[in-house]
Amino acid sequence: MNTIKIPVKDISQGTLSNIDGVNLKIAIENSLGNADIILLSFEGISSISSSFLNSSIGEITDKFGFDILKDRIKITNYTPHLAGIIQKYISNLRCSA
Repeated sequence: MNTIKIPVKDISQGTLSNIDGVNLKIAIENSLGNADIILLSFEGISSISSSFLNSSIGEITDKFGFDILKDRIKITNYTPHLAGIIQKYISNLRCSA
């Protein structure tokens, strides 16, 4: 099984704007063809916005389906605060799917 780690802080200038989210979305899309599993590392990140999540994880889910999050994208190295925000966002994605 081939795994690629994407350190979010190395891909995006921040985690608050749509353009930062687009940068992450592009990195994920580029990695999907080369890896079975993608590890999104949120190490060193203390805040995140819904705009960022919409333009990254939301766009990936819209394009590839919700199962991509469950089966191939794993979120790692996050603070409890980020975990709550990301879990709520993903829960809302499930409800709207």
